[in-house]
Amino acid sequence: MARSLSEDSECLSLLLEKPRSSSYTEELDRSEVDPHAVLKETDYVNVDVSVLSQFHEDAISQTREGQVRLGLILPSVVLICVDGRFREVPVVDVFVTGLGLAADSIEILAIAYILPSAEQDLCMDSSQKGGWVSGISFVGMMIGGLVWGSLADKIGRRRTLLSSLTTNAVFSIITAFMPTYGLFMVTRLCSGIGIGGSLPIVFTYYSEFLSKKNRGRHLSWLLVFWAVGGVFVAIMAWTLIPRTGFNILLSENLHFSSWRVFLVVCVAPAVLSCIGLILLPESPRFLLEVGRDVEAMFVYQEIFKVNHANKPGSEYQLSDLELPTRRQTNNSSTTSTNLLAEFIGGVESFWGSFVQILSPPYTKVTLVLLIVWVTTSFGFYGMSIWFPEYIKKLHIEQFQSKADEEYNRTIQDVHFNVTMENIHFQNSYFQNVQFQSMVLSHCLFEGCIFVNCTFSDVRSSKTFFRHSQFLDVLFVDTDFHDYRFQNCSLHDSSFFSTKAGCTLDYDVSFDLQPIFLENLLAQLAIIPGNIMSSYVLDQLGRVKTMGTSLFLTSLSAFFIWFLESKAAVIGFETVFNFISISGWNGVDVITTETYPAHLRTTGYGFLSSISRLAAVLGSFIFGSFMNVSKAVPMLITAAVLLIGGIASVKLPETRDFFM
Repeated sequence: MARSLSEDSECLSLLLEKPRSSSYTEELDRSEVDPHAVLKETDYVNVDVSVLSQFHEDAISQTREGQVRLGLILPSVVLICVDGRFREVPVVDVFVTGLGLAADSIEILAIAYILPSAEQDLCMDSSQKGGWVSGISFVGMMIGGLVWGSLADKIGRRRTLLSSLTTNAVFSIITAFMPTYGLFMVTRLCSGIGIGGSLPIVFTYYSEFLSKKNRGRHLSWLLVFWAVGGVFVAIMAWTLIPRTGFNILLSENLHFSSWRVFLVVCVAPAVLSCIGLILLPESPRFLLEVGRDVEAMFVYQEIFKVNHANKPGSEYQLSDLELPTRRQTNNSSTTSTNLLAEFIGGVESFWGSFVQILSPPYTKVTLVLLIVWVTTSFGFYGMSIWFPEYIKKLHIEQFQSKADEEYNRTIQDVHFNVTMENIHFQNSYFQNVQFQSMVLSHCLFEGCIFVNCTFSDVRSSKTFFRHSQFLDVLFVDTDFHDYRFQNCSLHDSSFFSTKAGCTLDYDVSFDLQPIFLENLLAQLAIIPGNIMSSYVLDQLGRVKTMGTSLFLTSLSAFFIWFLESKAAVIGFETVFNFISISGWNGVDVITTETYPAHLRTTGYGFLSSISRLAAVLGSFIFGSFMNVSKAVPMLITAAVLLIGGIASVKLPETRDFFM
């Protein structure tokens, strides 16, 4: 149940009046605190950390005490030698939760790869594919963040994460088989709703198995999986999806299945994460919060056994008797076995939790975090749309500059059977000419005359006949629909077996290889950025790391003015992502650590949901910047990220907060 403000005051009382019988030590001593002192709002956020939070910190820390510290949950760990000492990398924990995070990046990035193929299969016009195909996923994520975030505070982190990832996996697979645009969009919305819960719950769930000492480092390592998801989707797209428009046009039967196979393959991380979650326990911090103390103690003891497997006879120092005395809560929603009832109850109780995160003592910190989330998402996702679109614009400009102009040509008794691309014929005469088994791409025939000619097995893209005459011309198995003939006259000419189905005109002059390379390098750049921030977050602090990153990213935006080539755009994007990822890490970690356990995923889900809306706006707005000066995206990016950086200094430093 949502706590009232009076209950929050009780947390303060519990903290200031620690029972003398407790066998664990609290970081806040009575002699250091004046019970009558007036606390600032941001101080109150930390004071709300109850005795349970202190107990959890000591309990989770003691599970890892030993000659060789091993994993957090399961014995599948890798030991690495650092400064002559062995330190653990909790592979199973990071891998299972990290795959859930990878599924989030895959959901966002996959659509860019399938559009060139899917647009013909689903007959999408420019307005349909313009923004809503990618925007619908963000809308779903916004809904999912609110719903799953609230549920995770009611029925548990693990169970809710398993449900959200299962929803995403099921509807992602269904999407691959949708025959129409409308059904495709509905299933994309549903898969987005599913994956919307992964971001807030993954961070909360994993962080509640970490002690505060190295929490920032481990959470940064977790964020590596977002980049891993991007690398995975790029490699799978390179392997499965045709890279050029001509391959798509000439291999229709193959390309119809290739993008669908790609979507099915992209479900693998979510499925593997679901399987792993079945083997992992619930968060002990959540179990403590809802009064399931015995289960929480069992989880602590199991972690201790795993970490001390090489020391027979070691005993865990805490027992059920040392659990702190706490008020009773109504936990009927957490013990129910009816998932539907729990879901409905979670949705109904969301409003109470929503009011709490916007009410004192969380008003200020929520509003500041909201500014940081919105500005960061708007700038980052806006630029992630601008980079590939600007590369396409450079390609189009280069392509158009190489157009071959043919004037007053007379062509007789010729057989064309190779691709004809980017050629403009004006006032030319064709007689006894055969166009057979070929592609006409970006060809223009203006003021031309065709006499006794044949077009057989011809596919076309952005090809038109203007003010031309056709005398005794045969069209067999072509896609020459009426819109290709503009102010033309046809005499004694016949059409046979004109291609049926979608009649929209698609551009096949694109080459996806630069886009694949751009995304691959951009995601790879995030990995070293994560490694760097994993050390900085715990040493320098969350606020300084985030503020510095956002300021440097804002400053780097001014280099957009000098981007004149594809290589320059790709190079700048890698630097942009490398710098900005530390800011993202700071935002994610601070958000995870700011709210108490009973509001943690609700608060995170709310902020991530609003950020998805900002991402949609950024995608639409930056997508419209292609035909304006580069100064516009440059100045907007610099401004919004600078605002986020300035706002971030108002956040409390959460490095020493208890979970």
